[in-house]
Amino acid sequence: MTITASPSTAPFMAATDASTLTATPPEQYAPHATQRESWRQRSLARLATLKAATPVTPLLELSLRGLGEARILIKDERAHASGSLKHRLAMSLFEQALLKDWLTPGCPVIEASSGSTAVSEAWLARRLGLQFIAVVPRGTAFYKQEAIRGEGGRVVEIEDSARLCQHAQALADDSGGHFINQFRHAATAGDRASDGASDTSLPGECLAQIAARELPELQAVFLGAGTGGSAASFARHLRHLHQAGHRARVIGVDPEHSVYHACWQHHRAHGTRTTRLPAPQAANPIEGIGRPCVLEAFDPAHFDDYRRIADARSQAAALWLAEHAGLEVGPSTGTAFAGLLESLALRRARGESLAGSWLLLACDHAERYATTLGDPAWRAAQQSRLAPQRAWIEAFAHRNDGA
Repeated sequence: MTITASPSTAPFMAATDASTLTATPPEQYAPHATQRESWRQRSLARLATLKAATPVTPLLELSLRGLGEARILIKDERAHASGSLKHRLAMSLFEQALLKDWLTPGCPVIEASSGSTAVSEAWLARRLGLQFIAVVPRGTAFYKQEAIRGEGGRVVEIEDSARLCQHAQALADDSGGHFINQFRHAATAGDRASDGASDTSLPGECLAQIAARELPELQAVFLGAGTGGSAASFARHLRHLHQAGHRARVIGVDPEHSVYHACWQHHRAHGTRTTRLPAPQAANPIEGIGRPCVLEAFDPAHFDDYRRIADARSQAAALWLAEHAGLEVGPSTGTAFAGLLESLALRRARGESLAGSWLLLACDHAERYATTLGDPAWRAAQQSRLAPQRAWIEAFAHRNDGA
């Protein structure tokens, strides 16, 4: 059930600012128009081959006695070749960039990322013969950085995570490369990869698996937002189902130190999207989801509900899944699992039915967090903080009252 990949030990390729990059002069890398078009078509063909070879990821079911008739489903996105949910996004972003002729042979592709998107993009860039540079917040998990380097990419760490995009754009400008910008294009790149209602999209794939196994109708999917791209994809797909009478919902989950929950609350109260929100007062330890500012691709209208989850509960949930369900997952998956449990506990307290399928995504593998979730010393140091949350989760495995 678990997917393992040995962490890379590739040497660190230092790059702290644009002056350290070695860029080919534009007059040397700019190919003749015919040569460039030939390269673009070959790259698109290679990308199509890679996409065709991408397997359908497993749909797992978790049994919890305390939730009775609820069917808890986990889409295991760790099974992708690059190890995470972001494999799909990387494919879509590179396809969009090639179709729009944004990429140039011999010039780097640059991304701003908290890690997992950059790992998948480095994997893909290597197979397309492109240089890759990731701009990440200082403190990004060591094994994510090593995975990027292992695919031949370079890593630039910066202190201010709110300025990732500005730094990435500056590197692109100075190196002659292209800032692929998941935060701007995540919500639209998927439209090029597949129709929002297609069975080849992530939501379409999930729903096809649910139907093939004759599972109950989907009630909700629980998603943490980084770029908001997955939520946009599910929202588009579920709108088509709503026309046929289905009422599946998209429920967002947010770490403590993120502005997305507040952005959603403002939209719910006023009907408008705002970016004028106070920055969190502490760093976010749940890598991959939540942001210190509202990013361009995040649309609160894609969510039917939104829950803020305590960081300790997210981490405890990820550890519980590893220890009791054999699912070695990162903390963002823990956030989604905790949000699912909270939502179903509230439904039960209100006397509402739990019947149906309830979905979350296993976004990445715990091995990328070897210095936190995977470190026995870290777990021991966090024992008193996590123990109450672990006990709360454990109750769902044994009780029939939903407490």
